[in-house]
Amino acid sequence: MSSTLDVGFAGFDFTPAIHPEYGAWGTTPGMTEVDMPLLGRCIALSQGEELLLWYGIDLCGNPPKEVTEIRDELASALSLQRRQIIWSTSQTHSSPTLPGSDMPGGSSITECGSYDTDYCNAERRVFMQNCIDAGRQAIDRRQPAQMRAGSGFCDSISYNTRFPMPNGGVKFSRHHTEGLQSGKFFDPTVGLVVFEDESGKALGAIFNFCSHPATMINDKYVSPDWVGTARAEIEGAIGSAPAMYVQGFCGDVNCHHIFGTPAQARSTGTRLGKAAVDALPTLIPARTAPFAVRTETVRIDCQPMYTHPELDQALKLRHDYIDSLATDPGATWFAGINAPEFMNTEERTAFVQVQIDHLEEGRRLLETGEPVRQQLDFELTAVRMGDVAAIISYGENFTQTGADIRHRSPFVHTLICGDSNGLWGYLGDDGEIDRAGYETDSYWKMLFLDGFRRAPAKGSAGQIIDTSVRMLWELQEHKG
Repeated sequence: MSSTLDVGFAGFDFTPAIHPEYGAWGTTPGMTEVDMPLLGRCIALSQGEELLLWYGIDLCGNPPKEVTEIRDELASALSLQRRQIIWSTSQTHSSPTLPGSDMPGGSSITECGSYDTDYCNAERRVFMQNCIDAGRQAIDRRQPAQMRAGSGFCDSISYNTRFPMPNGGVKFSRHHTEGLQSGKFFDPTVGLVVFEDESGKALGAIFNFCSHPATMINDKYVSPDWVGTARAEIEGAIGSAPAMYVQGFCGDVNCHHIFGTPAQARSTGTRLGKAAVDALPTLIPARTAPFAVRTETVRIDCQPMYTHPELDQALKLRHDYIDSLATDPGATWFAGINAPEFMNTEERTAFVQVQIDHLEEGRRLLETGEPVRQQLDFELTAVRMGDVAAIISYGENFTQTGADIRHRSPFVHTLICGDSNGLWGYLGDDGEIDRAGYETDSYWKMLFLDGFRRAPAKGSAGQIIDTSVRMLWELQEHKG
């Protein structure tokens, strides 16, 4: 087998056009201004018969079913198989709704709808063609590459959002200073891989970090958030070669400013970018062979179906909260979670109504005896590039899960990559499932995400860790 890793990079701009009435891409009326362009990066990696195309996209993301359709369309156009396409999104909360999606974009003020079907369909075709063209370019640009890898450190731009409460519950902390007081874990590791041609000139880079890009959530701006500025810092340091951002396991970690400003997003991105640039001289040469890819689908158990008394109590708590807003419009707490303080009464009512709809559907299912999903599919991919490995995962695992995988990995360098191939949902560890709260309970009460489903059961995080570590060890033993 060849010991040469062939690498090709392509970058593209897919900033949405602004419809005069219906906003960005004609899907998102509230998003009417472009602060920074949305960019995509595509890496083609091959060795011998193995070829992988890995996209890193400035989008919030889409459910696995929708991403599967995207991957299939790309694979068909590029004469590949779906397993050869990895679709990673930054989860920027200032991206609009992708045309053709049933899921709102990154901002919670976005609304799904077919506002101007012809316009949206045309924008969707443009977006997909950009992705297809980038894939072809990356494949065509492949050349023998060498690799340097390592990590930087940035502990000033993120924090763990799950603030433990005295009663054993958890508060979703939306303030950096408060969040730091909990002492809960967040991962400051900046994973870095730089690919160079045989003369030492940079072909491109991967940088990997764990934190939601949510500075500009609920705003009018289209932007990659802090990812854009960090990427620009790194690209400036590697001769303008493309740098692809891949999100970490960030289910319980947010950035320094939430509901902030473009200036704050740039400040955060500058900090992360400079930390990465400072680490570039410390990267060490890494072997590039063997190159191998493995994908597995894990079956995650759901929590047991509600009982009638549980549904009655859950519905009562939510209806009581809505009723309380008439006399206390500033109330934020209900059923063990805290709604965002900035919401007005109408928005808070809508926030709770989503959960009521879910619970009412649960009641209907109990009464009719219709089957309820007891397991959910969860896709994991492991990639080996010689001394460098990556675990590539659905959705939003909690950050400690990623750290545990990295600590048990047999590789010198391990990238922990979430939000890939679909926004499946949050997956917390057993202690955090007991605490409930938004990520491990309330998030799963949204019918529009993937129909009626119960949250992952205890043991799920351990299953992801054990499966990931096993896959990494199998790749470590792979001889090509």
